[in-house]
Amino acid sequence: MCGIASVFGDPSLIRFDWIAPRLLTGLRHRGPDHQQVWQTEVAPGRALCLLHTRLAILDLSPAGRQPMTDPETGNVIVFNGEIYNFAELRSELRKLDPSYQFRSTSDTEVLLRGYAAWGTEMLKRLDGMFAFVLYDRRRGTLLVARDHVGIKPLYFVEMRGGGLAFASEVRALMDAGLCSRQIDPAGMASFLRTGAVEEPATICRGVFAFPPGSWSEISLTAPRLPVPVRYWRAEDFLTARSDGNDHRALLEATVREQLVADVPVGLFLSAGVDSTVLAVMATKFAPGSLQAFTIRSGEGADDEADLAAATARRLGIRHVIEPLAAARAEAWVLDGVAAMDQPSSDGINSYLISRVSRGKGMTAVLAGTGADELHGGYPHFGNLAKWRNPIMGLVADAALIRGLRLTKRTTAAERLELIRAAAPSIGAMLAEKRRYFTPSWIAQYAPHWTDAGGEFVPAVDEPAEAKDAIMIGELAGYLRNMLLRDSDWATMANAQELRVPYLGRRYMEFVLGLPWSEKARKGRGPNKPLLSREIPEDLREITRRPKTGFELDYPGMLLGPHAEFFRGAIRSLGATGFALDGDRLLKALGTAPSHKEARRLWSLLCLGAYVQKHSLFL
Repeated sequence: MCGIASVFGDPSLIRFDWIAPRLLTGLRHRGPDHQQVWQTEVAPGRALCLLHTRLAILDLSPAGRQPMTDPETGNVIVFNGEIYNFAELRSELRKLDPSYQFRSTSDTEVLLRGYAAWGTEMLKRLDGMFAFVLYDRRRGTLLVARDHVGIKPLYFVEMRGGGLAFASEVRALMDAGLCSRQIDPAGMASFLRTGAVEEPATICRGVFAFPPGSWSEISLTAPRLPVPVRYWRAEDFLTARSDGNDHRALLEATVREQLVADVPVGLFLSAGVDSTVLAVMATKFAPGSLQAFTIRSGEGADDEADLAAATARRLGIRHVIEPLAAARAEAWVLDGVAAMDQPSSDGINSYLISRVSRGKGMTAVLAGTGADELHGGYPHFGNLAKWRNPIMGLVADAALIRGLRLTKRTTAAERLELIRAAAPSIGAMLAEKRRYFTPSWIAQYAPHWTDAGGEFVPAVDEPAEAKDAIMIGELAGYLRNMLLRDSDWATMANAQELRVPYLGRRYMEFVLGLPWSEKARKGRGPNKPLLSREIPEDLREITRRPKTGFELDYPGMLLGPHAEFFRGAIRSLGATGFALDGDRLLKALGTAPSHKEARRLWSLLCLGAYVQKHSLFL
């Protein structure tokens, strides 16, 4: 797990000696263990610079450092992530070429040798999370690739004279002067709509996210912007016809591979099904050595710490419950806001539990991210499927909409009307379900961005099965643009690697191929039944609880310790197309406290703080 960057172009136009140290500084939090630069001239007037900041997870010796060179081909790679089936691939490579002697026990060397043996076909063999840039010396090309579902980030920008730069974080490109600080209209429009910047746009004009499940080969003699080639699509596995009886064996194998590390591996444990199943699986392969972490958010009914502790005791897991004292929480929350790579309405929870566990020595952790998207864990998997039929589902809501308007709950009424209008496209309905700010709010309070565009465009090949369409939409939307991106910056800010077993490629392909009759709740049965049946009988109470999670007290923070910070953030938005009054917003929240409204105001705080910190402009 690391930070990577690559800069290619004309040295007379690009000051490599000035840019490289700034990129290393901007990415150092991702890899505090070692930083290195590799540079070469690839053609007259053309230079290539590869940079790496290392968080050592596998092969802690110097042999595992990057940029790494293949001694036989001269190819060089910078790689961020983990290849979980690297041991299996290394065995295959040894059989192909018994004369080659591996110099390290790292997965990075496996990537280099795998490319030499299989070329880009190697990508279809990888099960992991990754983003890498590989220089092919013989062909004079760069191979750029990103993992199947977008767990690890990668951004690029075009520079003067046909130059290109790639990096793990947008702010590293900004801080190195490689991109503009001008706000991208599509990025801002998507933030207002979803609370996160949706790929391929970023918050900065001219900077784009390289797409997941894709690779691109870039000629260094006639460079052009990356032309992605897809090697993986979730849609391709919907008819794979998996057998649910194989579920346990495959999930166990996935968890076992993701426990492999030369550093301690921990677990984020809640009282939910997803992390409990991971705990059950992990204790089979790391008995007595696994350590789990939970934040105590309070003493109310929603606090999960005691239930998580009971699970840990039953499974023999060492467990840390961290009561987050008010003063420390206030400081850490602000640190989390400052650590965002792009503005987001979420991610602070992940930052807090990561900081707690990293402080206890956990360099790598497992989390249950992705299970809800794959297994239909959200209520709207059922609701939107029902509402897809305008007669059966939506007409009945006309009376509800009238009632909402009569009680002056106009925002709720508008949201429901938007969902109704989006039918029968499940993708468009899901986009409205996930909406943060409505069109009328944007027109009134962010008038500059009213016509910024970026509205949802339904997929041409939207799956016919409603739940499949919702799943594909969640994987490409909420999961990728918020959960995964936030998990990345939030853990890497603490120099920690987050592993997400439910998003292992082979496991995902298996679950994608299962019929919903095996994955969906039946009657009053447990949510996510395929996962619930992996939980021991004496812990099954977990499967019958309503879905909960660790939630910050957003109303309390905005009306209390962070009120002035919020006002300052709102003022900074005034110069970027917003017409907001921080005092009036806080007064309205205090008059009628609402967690949902507080979350929307929190998103404005994060946006304004980001604009201010990074000096963004219109």
